[in-house]
Amino acid sequence: MKKLSDPVRKVNTQSVGLDVHKTVTVYCVLDASGNVVREGRLASKRSELEPFVREVLEGGDAHVSFEASRSSLWVYEVVKNLVGKERTHVANAKEIRAIANSKKKNDSNDAWWLAYLTSEGRVPGSYVPEDEVLELRIATRERSSAVQRRTKIINRLKGHLAQIGEVVPSSSVRTKKAQLFLKEIAASTKGSRGRALRRCLDELEYQNEAIEEWDEVIQTIAPELPDIKRIADEIPGLGTVLASTVVAEAGDIRRFHSAKAFGCATGLTPSDRSTSGKTVHGAISREGSPHLRWALTQGAMGCLRSKSGAGLAAGNWIRAKQKRMGIKAKARAAGGRKLAEAIWRLFHYGECFDPARPFGGRSASA
Repeated sequence: MKKLSDPVRKVNTQSVGLDVHKTVTVYCVLDASGNVVREGRLASKRSELEPFVREVLEGGDAHVSFEASRSSLWVYEVVKNLVGKERTHVANAKEIRAIANSKKKNDSNDAWWLAYLTSEGRVPGSYVPEDEVLELRIATRERSSAVQRRTKIINRLKGHLAQIGEVVPSSSVRTKKAQLFLKEIAASTKGSRGRALRRCLDELEYQNEAIEEWDEVIQTIAPELPDIKRIADEIPGLGTVLASTVVAEAGDIRRFHSAKAFGCATGLTPSDRSTSGKTVHGAISREGSPHLRWALTQGAMGCLRSKSGAGLAAGNWIRAKQKRMGIKAKARAAGGRKLAEAIWRLFHYGECFDPARPFGGRSASA
């Protein structure tokens, strides 16, 4: 998309757009009237970014925007310390249509659009965790990554066993019976297959140790964030680890203005296209954090395994939904979204989870 020749002027201060990459950052500075006063590039290093921002601030106050990326945390720290948190804007890259869908996409245009949207006050913000929440996010994501790697190893292990006509004698490879069986099979199998089995067992043990280590870290951080205990105590299917993941990814639930808004932020709401009076609902939008969606859908699956109480009530709702829809994944996604809405009501209304109406609206006593 081309640059606009006469941009709308709404902000009476400088606006800076930073297109940050691994090695280089392209910048564009607009004055209070929306005119380009400076463009260029610098190395993506603290030693160059800090002097640049200080130099920009010599011309007055400024708002600075850049896209959320793997490099955005250190950039956020540098810019926030110089211009303040209120004037530092981390943009959600997927929601900047002018950049994402542009037919003339280059670093210079991207930096200009970031500066222009900043001058209009229209930057779609992205949540940036800080302090204990940031530490918790790192820990929960590392634990999630270790769990995923462990799952792949278990699937590889079962594949090797299938090739020699063997099956794990229990539903889980972590039981004592299964562990003894696997060690005996790995020791008695010769050749490359035996070597592969032994390697899988070593990798499995390593990932189990990593998961235990991150569990300890999460248990250490969780007491510092009371919202985690509140979610774990009141919402079925969500224990300390999943509740920690929700808080780490969503931050303060109170910042969302409605239950539907928080549900949309999870990416578990169906997408829709409305035109000419017709509305077509599609797959879930997948907006926001995939880790948050994972935690909520895991919570829904935990409700399906519950045998009593609020978990059983929520599980029955999900099973009824599955029967109507005929697709397990969609029903679990719907259950995860409803859990998200229940979490929002917990913090805004103080509404405890009601087993009689597992996903009802606001109660009369709230």
